Amino acid sequence: MRFEVLPFDRTVEEVERLPLPLQLTVTCSPKHGPDRTVEISERLRALGHSVIPHIAARMVRDEAHLDALLDGIADADLDGLFLIGGDADPQGPYESAGELLPLIADHPRRPTTIGIAGYPEGHPLISDEALDAVLREKSRFADYVTTQMCFDPDAVRSWVVHQRENGVDLPVMIGLPGKVKRRRLVEMSARIGVGQSISFVRKQRGIRQLFSGRSTVDSLYDALVPALGDTELRLAGFHFFTFNQVVDTWEWYRQKDDAHPTPAGTPTGLDAYQLHHEETRA
Repeated sequence: MRFEVLPFDRTVEEVERLPLPLQLTVTCSPKHGPDRTVEISERLRALGHSVIPHIAARMVRDEAHLDALLDGIADADLDGLFLIGGDADPQGPYESAGELLPLIADHPRRPTTIGIAGYPEGHPLISDEALDAVLREKSRFADYVTTQMCFDPDAVRSWVVHQRENGVDLPVMIGLPGKVKRRRLVEMSARIGVGQSISFVRKQRGIRQLFSGRSTVDSLYDALVPALGDTELRLAGFHFFTFNQVVDTWEWYRQKDDAHPTPAGTPTGLDAYQLHHEETRA
């Protein structure tokens, strides 16, 4: 399982409270940019964690900047790179992840694994047909896909099935909310565009009920964990959006996994990514 954190100093203090190493990913902040992401990733790696930095293509200024970022990732022994387009105005010649991805994939210091994003609920500015075509093209250069946070487990499963039919065979990490306070979760969901599944939740069970009592992440985890054993879906595990409540999320996950462990024999985590990485480049 992976736990996503924010590129802040207080993140390092929060992670220091964890009793054992985890697989962490560090987001790319529009305010601080990818250099800050790599810096925080290095500090977390020094604490013994497996760390994957997010890089926003629109925040890469030029090829020299890309070289410096990839050098930093390699020198710090980070565990790959997760590439997104980003929402900021372009600071260089790259407007999308698809433009930068081939350069990273062919770079002399190519990260060990490259992840790309998937959108089970679509994108407000891009048609579903265009998203499908772009994902299929990007999958030629990547090693896995992580889905945007979604509150509708049926939508997630349907999207994965559709992508398999569309020829995308990369392992998929399912993006789930972490054990996050209700108000924080609603605010961040609105900010990153999780709209359709919020409407689904409101229609099906009521937003108040879902975000209290038996939590959102409990419901989603219980609904999706059986799918990890479906070899045709090729799911690699869960990616938890912790919004820096990483200790709370990890403690919750430990209890859930003890009660409902991942199906035996499921190829999860970086092992699944590396398997695909080696197969496609053999």
